[in-house]
Amino acid sequence: MKGGIIIPSKDFITHLLNVTTSDILNYDVRIENETAYYEITLVRKPLTCPRCGSAMIGHGRKQRKINHPAIRDRNGIILYNANRYICKICKKTEFEPNPFAMDGFNSSYLLLQSIMKMLKNLNYTLQMISNELNISTTQVLKYIDSYITIPPRTLPENLGIDEIHSPALSRKNSSYLCIIVNNEKRQLYDILDTRSKEPLSLYFSKFPREQRLNVKYVTIDMWEPYKDVVKVYFPNCIVAVDPFHVIKHLTTGFDNLRISLMKQCIYDSNGYYLLKKWSWLLKTDNVELDNERKYNRRFNRTMSRRDILSTIFDSFPILKQAYDLKEEYRYINKNCSYEEALSRFKDIRKKFKDAKITQYDEFTSILFNWEEEILNSFHRPQNSRRLSNSFTENINGKIKLYIAQSKGIQNFERFRKRVIYALSDDIYFAISSNLITLKEEKRKRGPYRKSTTNDKNE
Repeated sequence: MKGGIIIPSKDFITHLLNVTTSDILNYDVRIENETAYYEITLVRKPLTCPRCGSAMIGHGRKQRKINHPAIRDRNGIILYNANRYICKICKKTEFEPNPFAMDGFNSSYLLLQSIMKMLKNLNYTLQMISNELNISTTQVLKYIDSYITIPPRTLPENLGIDEIHSPALSRKNSSYLCIIVNNEKRQLYDILDTRSKEPLSLYFSKFPREQRLNVKYVTIDMWEPYKDVVKVYFPNCIVAVDPFHVIKHLTTGFDNLRISLMKQCIYDSNGYYLLKKWSWLLKTDNVELDNERKYNRRFNRTMSRRDILSTIFDSFPILKQAYDLKEEYRYINKNCSYEEALSRFKDIRKKFKDAKITQYDEFTSILFNWEEEILNSFHRPQNSRRLSNSFTENINGKIKLYIAQSKGIQNFERFRKRVIYALSDDIYFAISSNLITLKEEKRKRGPYRKSTTNDKNE
């Protein structure tokens, strides 16, 4: 044991460094300043000159430092005493094949694999990977640029389209990224740097017509350009509005009514108290209303939750009307089949219109303008799963968290590669010695003159 670390056996070293026992001439492990050094020399083997084909002979050794994943939270470095050879005929020199790293690389194969494995998990920021594996973030970015390729993929039968607000990563004329998912296989399909109609049309127009005709379902939120583009490029598909977004508009309208009524009450009055303190009764599902009665000092009597709710509705009849409408639509949304929803839709829509509740005006318009797409969401084409953007919302949550953790991320192409690689099971990495960079050229700053004390005083 050295420095609190158990010195690995020869068998363990062969596994750790990707060599066989017979390959090792000698090795040593030492600990210095929290870094584990694995010094190793390999058995010299016969080597043929790659130029003239003659036998080569030993010509000393040269030590190389190669970064390597360490054990027990220590940095790891391989001190590789590489065998050098010289050709007896043409006098050219060569090094033995390097089993630890590619030529010109100071990162071992295992380290590269560890980096790519960590990149698969969006919970790791680039800085976290850099700190854990003792490698610069610049190198990590190069590996993203070089080893992750997003190939053309066939359009799925069931697409989901949504967006994320991200001014830093989106185009200058847009503040949103467009997220496209495969609802059938439950994986991220692609990310675009805008949700605008023209770029979306250009993107989908590049797919062969045969693929576009095979798309059967597309789920969207209520962004009009999505519907327009989908109708043009996927003529055989059923377009469905995400029911979560519909319900969100409904509950927002109801809460706006509650807040409006509360603001019209005198502060700390009974009405204000009911709408403020007990608002959760109007929003929460599966509440036990017939609980044990408890003394309420405000009303000087014992009351159950049902009594409280009845008092709210007695005090605000319009809220009772709005609540019943809200719950009726939510029941239809949750329990009805497509056929049942089709038979009940026009009736519930008429009830909202006839109620003339101002806070429901937007929702009522949605019921009229998006009738077909709302009803389509009641279809259950795969595994009894209703058409929705629920999986897209799940993906959006992961991407938003990654953006929040990765402060200052601005390179869209790198962002796209990393996120699709992490959230798509069919995207892999391929390590090679060819490194590229997707670094964006920044606009050069023009000439300027530093301000002086006299300038500040003027």
